[in-house]
Amino acid sequence: MDMEVKDNETLDLRTLFIQYLLHWKLIIGAGFFSVIVAILYLVLYPKTYEATAQILLQDDRDNLSSGNFGLGEAAGLMKSFGISSASGSSVVLDDELVILTSNQLVREMVTKLGIYVDYSEPYSLGYRLYGTEPLKVSVDSADLVNFTRTVKMDISHRKDGSVHIDAKCKYSMFRTVKKSFDLPSLPNSFEFEGSKFNIDYASYYTERNTAFELLVDVNSPIGVAEGLVEDFLIEDYSKSSNILQMTCQDYEAQRAKDMFTILIECYNAQAENYKKSLSEKSLSFINDRINNTLIELEKIEASIESYKTKNQMTIVEYDVQMYAAAMQELQTKLIELGAQRHLIDLMEKFVRDPENKYKLVPTLYMPSINGSEGASGGSLASYNQILVERERVIKNSSIENPMVASLTVQADRMRESVFKMIENARQSLDLTRADLKEKENLLLSKMKNIPQQERVYVDLTRQREIYQGVYLVLLQKREEIVMNVAQGKERARIVDAPYIKSGSVAPRKLYAVIGVILFTFVISVGWLSVKYIVTSIISDFKTALRNQK
Repeated sequence: MDMEVKDNETLDLRTLFIQYLLHWKLIIGAGFFSVIVAILYLVLYPKTYEATAQILLQDDRDNLSSGNFGLGEAAGLMKSFGISSASGSSVVLDDELVILTSNQLVREMVTKLGIYVDYSEPYSLGYRLYGTEPLKVSVDSADLVNFTRTVKMDISHRKDGSVHIDAKCKYSMFRTVKKSFDLPSLPNSFEFEGSKFNIDYASYYTERNTAFELLVDVNSPIGVAEGLVEDFLIEDYSKSSNILQMTCQDYEAQRAKDMFTILIECYNAQAENYKKSLSEKSLSFINDRINNTLIELEKIEASIESYKTKNQMTIVEYDVQMYAAAMQELQTKLIELGAQRHLIDLMEKFVRDPENKYKLVPTLYMPSINGSEGASGGSLASYNQILVERERVIKNSSIENPMVASLTVQADRMRESVFKMIENARQSLDLTRADLKEKENLLLSKMKNIPQQERVYVDLTRQREIYQGVYLVLLQKREEIVMNVAQGKERARIVDAPYIKSGSVAPRKLYAVIGVILFTFVISVGWLSVKYIVTSIISDFKTALRNQK
């Protein structure tokens, strides 16, 4: 029984195949039509090329923070405080990918390159010119920011150098604004629908006494940027590297290369401006602290001078030499603890200031925190990272971005942990300092022959050394920031310059051949199937009518 069913199925398929072959004229006609379509595809479809480039994203850390650069005693103090390599941040590829494909950055590239204006010749099937257009049209920079529509122009250039322009702007299906302009010569400008348009010869065009016609479409840079973001493919080269692979397709090879080149330039310029902005804020903060420290240092110097004059002191020496080594060690530790306590107080004052609510806590204040929170700064590093992310999102979008609200909530929650961390660090320092003071008092009690004036002088000199240490640390940080900015280190370094891959990616002959085969059988088999179904329906309908009669 099964063999009989299989034989019947084979017979039916063979019969169906023979029936199709009987319509060989239809199959040949469909094949001829498919070949014509394939030829039109190969001839009319512009050759499309693929451009590619590779860039290395370099992190913000510089060579100055590696511990090889120091300024005398400041380097030693910073090392003892644990802040000699506390600056810099690592690259987060996901964040940089968002920035590279942000509308703002791509829009800046579109504006700088001028590709928001499309040029084409009449009857060119919309093929855009690039690098060969005789004229250049641009929107005035003051109007380009709010330019959100498309203006089409038909420009006729006469032999005498005059220009006739037919401009139109379509707002909806029922409203289109048209206007004509006659310009006696170029360069020139005209206003249309609230925007000022500038028109001039291209710098490379020399045949200015020639009559020609040019079709120009002036588009919104925002809309052009949105389309390009979809066309760009930017992805990480590997999970273990900071290299990004960039590719895009365009039928103008030079335009594709120029877009990548300008995009990288705009990205580096944006990163450099952001870096300079942060550096300026840090320098302003450090300079303010340096001035305050100098004022305090001058007060201590004046107190020491007055005290020495009053007590006729010239050279201070310890009468008991056996306690000198122990006293020196205690004083060194107390100086370090005092400087750290002063830095923590400055840090708390900065964090609790409402004006600094969402500002980065400077890495200058990491000494004691490192001791209790780990080398990375623990909660403080996480808190700063959230603030950096929040500022970057605001810069590349707006304050209304939901991600900004989420980051703000995280920052507000973590701020309490920062306060707690500061308090814990202060208590730890106070306990250590109290223990050292107790030991110092024990030594001083044994030095009964040391005059009271000398003990007061020791306290004054200790305060002076504390402020001197803070002053040297501040100078070191300021020098690092200045030299880091002066380096001019690019955020994105070009590893593989933009180039066009050999061979075009479209039109493809293989697609044409596959299309011919598919369309030949689809058209013929589809037509025969529809014909067979219609015939069957009509036959069944006639049979039903006869049966009713």
